[in-house]
Amino acid sequence: MLLYCSSISKPVSLEYCVSRLSIEHDVTNTKQSLDGRFNEGAVAFVKDVLRQALELELGHILVKNLFKQFNYVRIKDSTKFNVDNRLEKYFKGSGGNGTRKACVCIQYEYDIKTGKILDLSITPGIINDAANAKETQFNINKDDLVIRDLGYYNLDVLTSFNTKRAYFVSRLNMSTIIFNPKSEQQISFEDLYQEMIDKECPTIEMDVLVSKSKKKRYRLVVTILPEEEYQKRIRKVNKKNKESGHTTSKDYKARARFNMFITNVSSKIISMQELLLLYRIRWQIELTFKTWKSVCGIDKLQPMKYCRFICLLMTRLILIVLRLKLFWMVQSHVFKQKKKFLSMDKCFKTFQETFQLLRDIFKSSKKESRKNVKEYIKIFSENHWKEKRKKRENYEKIIDLFVCKTDYYDYIDNEKSRVA
Repeated sequence: MLLYCSSISKPVSLEYCVSRLSIEHDVTNTKQSLDGRFNEGAVAFVKDVLRQALELELGHILVKNLFKQFNYVRIKDSTKFNVDNRLEKYFKGSGGNGTRKACVCIQYEYDIKTGKILDLSITPGIINDAANAKETQFNINKDDLVIRDLGYYNLDVLTSFNTKRAYFVSRLNMSTIIFNPKSEQQISFEDLYQEMIDKECPTIEMDVLVSKSKKKRYRLVVTILPEEEYQKRIRKVNKKNKESGHTTSKDYKARARFNMFITNVSSKIISMQELLLLYRIRWQIELTFKTWKSVCGIDKLQPMKYCRFICLLMTRLILIVLRLKLFWMVQSHVFKQKKKFLSMDKCFKTFQETFQLLRDIFKSSKKESRKNVKEYIKIFSENHWKEKRKKRENYEKIIDLFVCKTDYYDYIDNEKSRVA
């Protein structure tokens, strides 16, 4: 009953649940009795089902040896949505920037090599991404590549990754002071901008020293923002500073002309241009969250008591997990055949409309499940392809670049083996 109700993106009432139990399962119940079943025991049960769904392994390696230098290529972000204020005790919101007293935050991290879910957790909205990065830093292992945006920026956490011999690519916080490794003098962004303009060089990389106290040497990649984007950024910060009674500093204005990325990945492993393209893949997680909300209705649960709310929310996450695992498995299959990428949004809409078929895959025999998976492959291969966006490096092209690089190095390795 929970899975079926969670397959509907619109709010579902207790009356509807009682009706479904009667029609589909011949179970007679009342609203009050059913509501009483949503208790701590039910929460523990659904939580355990979600845990098992996350642990479920399906084979879906996208391309053999893609990013073979790394164990996982970890992309992480969060999405937030307001809930009824009566849930403030469990999901406290910050009360600012559009969040109410009660706000839910979902942290999601996955490996772009395989689609494997590395983290899916529900937290109160008041816990920001930087705090989450600090709490989860111990989950990172040797040879992992962590790609994060500014929300997760924490220099101590990045240093801990480096100590573990893990890799990272992160946006550099505007307030971070960086130094020239030779002179150990602070780098002037105003001078750097003028130098790049004079040399007509919109993108550069350099080694820098970064730290509040003990300086660490990292690689910095800097790109100049288009003037229109720069003006938009300045207008936004000027408005924010005016509301708080501050003025925008000259140093901030100089820094705002750039997008800056800090990393400990050697240029021998990933070149400057490849690093910028790799970071763009992170935007796929934004599209994922959009699908979760618009198609799965993850943020559309009506006011209700905590136990019922969290059971329904976790059940929607269970369905999302099963869809993600099946999506990546089918994606791997069709990519190897057609070298094309499926649209997650289009596929999830079809999953939404074919709940029974999806349910049968995980409940039926292997023979019947294979038949149903082939049905999805057929449907998706007809008209569920990811659309190319104009004037932007699309996901397919970016991945293809790294696939070609993998094939090239495989060729070199094979040639060396023959010579040996």
